Amino acid sequence: MILVTVLIVLPWGAALWLSAQKQSGQYFAMSIALVELLLALIQRFAPGASGTLGHALHIPYLGSLWTLHAGPLGSTLALLCALLITVSLAFAWRLPEFRALASAVLVMSGALFGIFFAQNVLMFYIFYEILALAGAFLILRSGHKSRAAALQFLLYTFVGSLLFLVALVVVYVLHGQQSGIYNFSILQLADTRITGGLGIWLFLGMVAGLAVKMPLFPLHSWAGTGYGNAAPAGSVFLSGAAVTAGAYGLIHFAIPMLPQAALEFAPVGIILGAIGTLYGAFLALNAANLRLFAAWASVSHMNLVALGLFALQTQAIHGSVFLLIAHGVVSAGLFGVVSIMESRGLTGEWSGLGGLFRRAPRLGAWMLFFFLAGMGLPGLANFPGEFLSLAGAFRVLPWAAGLATLGILAGVVYFLRAYERIMLGPLNGTLPDNLVDLQQSEWLLFWVLGLLTLWLGLDPQIILAHLGTLLSIHSGDVIAGGGHGL
Repeated sequence: MILVTVLIVLPWGAALWLSAQKQSGQYFAMSIALVELLLALIQRFAPGASGTLGHALHIPYLGSLWTLHAGPLGSTLALLCALLITVSLAFAWRLPEFRALASAVLVMSGALFGIFFAQNVLMFYIFYEILALAGAFLILRSGHKSRAAALQFLLYTFVGSLLFLVALVVVYVLHGQQSGIYNFSILQLADTRITGGLGIWLFLGMVAGLAVKMPLFPLHSWAGTGYGNAAPAGSVFLSGAAVTAGAYGLIHFAIPMLPQAALEFAPVGIILGAIGTLYGAFLALNAANLRLFAAWASVSHMNLVALGLFALQTQAIHGSVFLLIAHGVVSAGLFGVVSIMESRGLTGEWSGLGGLFRRAPRLGAWMLFFFLAGMGLPGLANFPGEFLSLAGAFRVLPWAAGLATLGILAGVVYFLRAYERIMLGPLNGTLPDNLVDLQQSEWLLFWVLGLLTLWLGLDPQIILAHLGTLLSIHSGDVIAGGGHGL
C-alpha cells in the first residue's frame, strides 16, 4: 500500500514544489518522473504486489475511501503512464513554459495512478475530476494557451463527470436499500440488482462521463481544439495516458456495475465506435495542420478501442485493451515528431512544409516509422489490437465492423498523404536554412519509443497472454460476449 500511495502522492508534492520555484526545474521534474517509472515497474512485476493493498480513511456510509487494489490491468496502465511522464517531459525540455507543463503533467499522473488503483468508486470519481482540472490547466498554460480550448475541455469533461456521479449515486442508494449496506466499494456495488429501463439510463450516464475522455463519437469535439492548442509535448500525455482513464473506468467500474445494461447498450456502442473510427479518419485526411492531423488520428484509433470494448466479446476486448496500450506508445511518437518540428521553428502548417527529408533525414525516417505504426502495419504495435478488435466485432455486428475497417483503410491514405506533404516533393523555400536534424537525446528518445513499438508488434503475447487475468473482474457471461444475440 505504501508503494502505491507514494506513486499517487509524490508527483503532487513535486508539482507543488515546482509551482513555488522561479526556475524551470527540468532536472528535478525528470528525476521525479524516473522515480515514478521505477516504482511503477516494481509495482507491476514484483511478486505479491497485486490484490487489495489496504484500507484507510473509513467514513460511515462511504466505506474506506482510500482503498487501493492493484490488478494487472491497472498496474500495466500505470506503467504506461509513468513511461509517458518521462517522454512528455523530455519533449518539453526546451519549452519556455516547461514548469507549467511539468506541473500539470505531474498532477495528472498522480490522478491517473489514483484512478488505476482505486477500489472505492467515489475515490475513482474524485481522482477523475482532478485529472480533468489538470488537463484543462495544461491546455491553458502550454502551446497556444487558448482559454476557449481549455474551457471546452473542462465543460465536456465536467458535464460528463456530473452525469457519471448522478448514475453512481443512484446505484449506491439502490444497493443500500437492497442490502442495508451503504458503501462505494466496487465489490459491493457490483452486486446491486437493477432491472428494466433504469439500468440503461444509468449506464448511459456512466458512458457519458467515461467515454468523453476517450473520446468516443459524438463526444470527441474537444480533442481537436485541446490537442491542437496544447503544446505537442503535453499532447503526448493527454492523448497517450489521460485517455486511458475513460477506457479503464468502463472496464473496471461501469460494465461490472451494470452488466445487463452494458449488453443492451452494446449495439449502440459498437456503432458509435465504428462511426468515430471512420469520421476521425476523414477529419485527419482534411486536417488544416500537423497538430490537428495527429489529434484526429488519435481520435480515430481511440474510437476503435471503444468499438472493441462495447462488443463485449473476448477477442474484441483483448484487442481493444492491447490497442489502448499500443496507442499510448505510438501517439507519443506522433506528437513527439510534431514537438521536434515545432522546436525547429516549423509551425506545422502544410504550406510551410515539403521536402523536409532533404534537410532532416533522421527525423524523416522516424516520422515514417511512426506513421507506418499508426496505419497498422503488421509487425508494429497497432496491428494486433486493430486486427483483434475488428475480428471480434465482426462476430457481433458485422456491418459496423466493416464501417470501422473503412476507417482503418482511410488511415493508410491520410498517413501516406501527410508524409508526402511534409517530407517529399520539392524543397519548400520557406524552410529555415539552418534546420537541425535530430540531436543525440532526441534520437535516443525515439529509439526507446521505436523499440517498444516494434516489441509490441512482434511479440503481442507479452500482453495478450495475460488478458484473461486482466479482465477477470467481469462475469463469465459478459466476457463471453457474442451471446447477446446480435
